Parts: sequence; structure tokens; C-alpha cells
Amino acid sequence: MMIALLFILSVVILTTLALVSVINQIQRRERARRLQQRQLRLQVELLEEVLSCLIQTVPNRQIAKHINDEILDLLQQILQLEQRNTTHIEASLKHAQERENELVNVKSQPRTSYLQGSDVQVAQAQAHLSKAAQVLRHQQTMGRLNDEELDVYLSELTWAHLMVSVVSFIGQGYKASARGDIFAAQAYYKKAQYLLIESTHPDPKRMRMIRELGETITGTRKTLSEDLVPEEAALF
Repeated sequence: MMIALLFILSVVILTTLALVSVINQIQRRERARRLQQRQLRLQVELLEEVLSCLIQTVPNRQIAKHINDEILDLLQQILQLEQRNTTHIEASLKHAQERENELVNVKSQPRTSYLQGSDVQVAQAQAHLSKAAQVLRHQQTMGRLNDEELDVYLSELTWAHLMVSVVSFIGQGYKASARGDIFAAQAYYKKAQYLLIESTHPDPKRMRMIRELGETITGTRKTLSEDLVPEEAALF
């Protein structure tokens, strides 16, 4: 009798331990799933900021489209991991798909500007442009763009990264000049010119901007040519 009871007790204990182990495994898998979803959602949030920056800053909408493609991929991964309510994720997917159509629509191309209102905004925009370059390299490894396209897009992003600082300095210079602070204006123009001189970017506008900034510093020119700084009217 005692042996039978011990046997039954042992079976109960082993069954309980096995059940606890199964429950723990289920909980670990659920925590891992939620963590993966959270990481993917954070990536989507960051890329949404990157995309917003590109739409406002870089004229080439194909670059923005590739970022949107990356967002679509991440949303699909989040959807596959979701086991309960998928309504919100499906809505986000639909929005990203509709946005893709807008990005390739040449009739809906808003005007872009490199101008930023503060040093913090300049740093944020440049960080987003760098992230965009990283995403493009990932897209290239997936076969979604070739080496030539990647080089063209990276060159545009590098130019935008430079122009965000340069145009913002020029804008500060224009404002200083408008309030009669010529020395402060010259200091801003020199900062913009220095960045251009230090750069090795092949865009032909770079040398023209260096020359015209020199003329602005010496006082022989008031503003740069409009084709060099299209957002000029907003700088004053």
C-alpha cells in the first residue's frame, strides 16, 4: 500500500513538474514573441521618422519608396507574429501601401527644402539621412536595387546630408544680415563655405556655392543664386 502511494505521489509530482515546464516554455515563447514585436515596432517608428524627413528633404521619391518598402516588410513580420487582434497592423499596412502609390505619383511631388530651424533639427535630419543610407544598403543585399542605383541614391543622400547644414547656416546668415549684424552673417557664411570646401562631393553646385559664398562674405553679393538655394525666400 505504501509503495503504491509513493508511486502515485511520484507520478503526480513528475506530472506537475512536466506541466510547469510546459507552461514556462509557453510563457518564454510568448515573451520572446512580444519582445520581437516590440523591436519591430520600434524599427517601424524610426523608419516612419526617416521617411518623413526624406519626403521633406530629398527630391528623389524613389529613395523614400525604398524606405517605405522596408516599412512594409517589417509590418508584415509584425502581422505574422500577432496571434490576436490584427486590425491595427492591417490598417498600418494599408496606409503604407497607399503611401507607396503616392510616392510613385509624379503629379503629387511636394517641394523639398534642406533648411532646418535649429542645430537639433539639423542633427536629427542628418541622422535620418544616414539611417536611410543604411536601409538602402539592406535593400540592395535583398536584390531590390542594383549597385548603380545604390551609388546614385547614396550620392544624393550624401549631398542632402551636406546641404542640411550648409543651407541652415546660410539661412542663419541671411537672418543676421537682415537685422544688420554683418559680422554674425559673415561667420555663418564662412561655416557654410568651410563645410563645402571640406567636402569631396562631385556635385557641380558645390564649387559654385563656394564661390558665391565667398562673394557674399566680401559683400559683393547679397544672396546666392536661386537655383543653388531654392528655399531662399524662406530664409529671411
